[in-house]
This record gives sequence, structure tokens and C-alpha cells, in this order.
Amino acid sequence: MTAKQILVAGILDTKGEEIKFLAERVKAAGGNPIILELSVGHEVGWADIGLSEVVGKVGKTKEDIFALDRKGASDLVTEGAIKLVNEMLSAGKVDGIIAYGGSMGASIATRIMQSLPVGFPKFMLTTMASGDVAPYVGTRDICMIYPIAEAGLNKVTRGILNNAAGAVVGMASAPFMEGIEEKPLIGCMMFGVTTPCVLKASSIVEKAGYDLMINHAVGSGGRSMEELIRDGYITGMLDITTHEIADEMLGGVLSAGPDRMTAAGDMGIPQVVCPGGLDLINFGPKNTVPERLLKETDQPGRGLYEHNPTVTCIGVSMDEIYRIGEHMAEKLNAAKGPSVLCVPMQGWGACDLATPDIELGWAGPGAGPVWAADEQNPKWSRRSVRYVQALKAKIDPNKDNLEVILVDKHMNDPVFAELIATLLLEMLDGKWKKGSKSDLPYVIPF
Repeated sequence: MTAKQILVAGILDTKGEEIKFLAERVKAAGGNPIILELSVGHEVGWADIGLSEVVGKVGKTKEDIFALDRKGASDLVTEGAIKLVNEMLSAGKVDGIIAYGGSMGASIATRIMQSLPVGFPKFMLTTMASGDVAPYVGTRDICMIYPIAEAGLNKVTRGILNNAAGAVVGMASAPFMEGIEEKPLIGCMMFGVTTPCVLKASSIVEKAGYDLMINHAVGSGGRSMEELIRDGYITGMLDITTHEIADEMLGGVLSAGPDRMTAAGDMGIPQVVCPGGLDLINFGPKNTVPERLLKETDQPGRGLYEHNPTVTCIGVSMDEIYRIGEHMAEKLNAAKGPSVLCVPMQGWGACDLATPDIELGWAGPGAGPVWAADEQNPKWSRRSVRYVQALKAKIDPNKDNLEVILVDKHMNDPVFAELIATLLLEMLDGKWKKGSKSDLPYVIPF
């Protein structure tokens, strides 16, 4: 078998000996190491791909780089390396990448890795792996390991570097998966409060011959899904859980950014959207919840729910859900493909229930912590009614590819799950028509 081409990257003027050793171990593991220089202070002259070649990809010289501060230099080195590595990938000249570094080296190397496709082997050794790795991982499948030490070769670090070298060569040499049918991939978003709905709907879609990509709606999950859609992986979207939008708009900790719920519309793929989890704003421990929100917990629907010692939720208010409804309507109005927003009028998740029901996610006692009954129709959520008012004010009724369906069920009711799964399958088969479900007994005119 031909040796796999492994880029071994780092800031060589400060981590040169460690990178040399790592390259030796890649070779010992059966790979062909290619040392890539990411230095920002001095070009060492012995790399397989030196700094001058890297920054030449963006029309700069090493003298240009060394005249800048470290941040400016690192940005240009990163830009050049991204271009160079992706050119190598397109030419079939690289099979994996491994890097070693501190905070600067990790910042540069992982930005390169984030530019590479899902499935391409990416391995980062850095002491930053013992802290918050979100800036380094982003939305890509980057493997990170804590190497104990910032620098130095000794009986501790040699073993760690040797293991890492074997790991990246092994990743690049993974056997081809034979006999596995490639099915169209459906995207789906899930959170604990919508799990019964997601599991039921996804099982129906799977039985119809599709694979499911179920992302955890914790911010990074939503960002990953938006990227997967834009990269062409996703055929259709069961966007059951959209609460990341509430966290983005209302200051919660699980925001997926302002572009959440835009990719499917932009790409024109079929999408069924639900307000799953939009009854909640998510925070960390209770002491991290803003004081102004804690003072409002006596208001309808504004209840507090401590999921565990590290996760605290506050109910979305009626004014807030109106703004969220307007925001989502504008995004759906821009959608190019078939799009249906299904609104379960009896609640949007396990915390949004009128009475305890373990099958729907809430064991009690009493109503769910953020439930607020509508004054005219007590079995409906007041939040749902207010949300629908915003939709009626903003949704474009003249778009043949866009429909809002109001459903007299709870989000986690199996009937609701069956409805949304059926809608998406009809869209994928080209059989969906606006208004086709209006004769169902639990569908309410919009």
C-alpha cells in the first residue's frame, strides 16, 4: 500500500524539535511526513514546505510577515496555508494533517483544519485542549489531544507524540467502507425537550429509505447543520428544534448565530420547520441567569427550570415570542424551495405541557415549568397563539412554496411527528401541494 501523505505542521522556530520528532514517528507508523512551516517570527530553512512558499500563496514575502505584529503575521500565514493545503488536497497530494503547538500554533493550524472537508483526518496536539476548545474545533471533525507539556522532548511527551503520529496515520489509512449503500441524507435538529418527536419522525423517514443526520441543537449543532446544507450533503430538512434562534435573539448560551435557518431556504431544499424548544432560553448554572429574568419568573410562561446544576432554562415571554415569530417568518419568506412551518398549538416541548405526560416528556408534578394556557382556548399554549399572530402579520400568503400549518396537538404527540415526516416525504417525492393537509381533523385554518 502506498504510504499516506501526512502534513506535519507547526511554528518551527519555537517547536522545531518536537515537529521533527513527530514527523519521524509519522514515518515510523507507515506514513510519509511533509513538514509544513507556520512560523511567524523566523523561517528555519529546513521544512519541506517553508514559510516563504506558504505566504507566497497570498502574494507576500517572509520579510512582509516578520514586519507585522504576531496577530497580523499569523492571519497571513493562516490565509496562505489554507490556500496551499486545499490546493494539495485537490491535487490528491495530502491524506491527513497533524499539528503541534501552543495557543498561536493551535489557532493557525485549526483554522487550516476547519477549511478542510468533513472526513479528512485532522489531529491537533495542544495544551489548549484542556480548556474551551470551541474556537479551535468550530464545526469540523477535528481530533484534539492534550500533550501535557507546552514544549520539550522527554519520556512523557515522546510517548504522547508517538501515539498521535500513529493515530493520524491510522485515520488516513482507514479501510474503505464496502457494501454500504449511500442514501440521501436528511438533516434533523434535536434537543432533550423534543426527543420523542424527533425519534418518531426520523424513524418514519428512515423506513422510507433515507439516512438521518440528527444534530444536537446546542449552537455548534445548528452551525454545523447550516454548513452541511450549504456544502451539499443534505437533501431535505426536518428542522424540528429551532430554539437556537431564541438563544441568539434573547441572550442565551446556545446560539447558532444569525444565519440559523437560512441555508435550506437559500439552497432550495425541502424543509419542514417547527418551533421545537422555542419556549426556552438556555443558560448555565442558575447564578448565570440575568437578574432581570429571575425577577420575571412570576409572569405567565416565564417560569424557571433547572435541568441540572449546569443548565438552567427560562421561559420565553409573550412579547419575545412575537419578535421571534416575525424573525422566522422573514427567513421563510426568502426560502426558494418547498417550506412548511408546522405549529403545535398545545405546546412545544417537554417543559411546555398543560398536564404531566411521561410519553410527551414531562412527568410532573403539575404543568410544565414554562406552560401558560391561552385565555380563550385553555388547551392551547398562550405562547403558540401569540407566535401565530406574528406569523399572520409577516408570512407572505402569496408564495406557493410556503405554508403555515396549525396543528391541534403537542409537539411530542406521535400524530404531530407523523404529520411532519409525511410532509417532508411528500416534498422529496415532488407530491406536496400547499393546503393538502387542510382536511385533517387536527389541522386548524391559518
